[in-house]
Amino acid sequence: MSDNPYRAPSPPAPPEPPATAAPAAAWSHPSLDIPPPVRRPVEARLVWRGIFTMLGAHALTMVAGVFAALLFGQPNDYGPGGEGSTESVFMLVGVFAQFILAIVALVMGIGGVVGKDGGKGAGILIGWVAGIPASLIAGIAITITFANS
Repeated sequence: MSDNPYRAPSPPAPPEPPATAAPAAAWSHPSLDIPPPVRRPVEARLVWRGIFTMLGAHALTMVAGVFAALLFGQPNDYGPGGEGSTESVFMLVGVFAQFILAIVALVMGIGGVVGKDGGKGAGILIGWVAGIPASLIAGIAITITFANS
């Protein structure tokens, strides 16, 4: 049979892939091969321990403010909000101590939740949030007591 000039030429053959010695391996990083850390189950006693730890820390900030007011506060004739009065020293030390406590609670609580100890970390965060209104009410009562004395 002869080639027909009116017939379309056949398509060229696909190129042959190059021969490789070994199949290509998927990319892997050594840190991806490490199993995740084993987390402790959340236990109620650890949550309660974290809650009472933070409530005690809130009480400690109030005690620190009272001691500072009694040691460094001076009675003056400028009223309860006067500079250097026992009320202003108490409020200044109390707000500063609460600010430091907030930083410590957030670092320890979030670190505990993200790390291996989720129960204590959650308890720290719960106790810190629960202690804020209690500290506020106690701080107002102490300030009024200092103002009336």
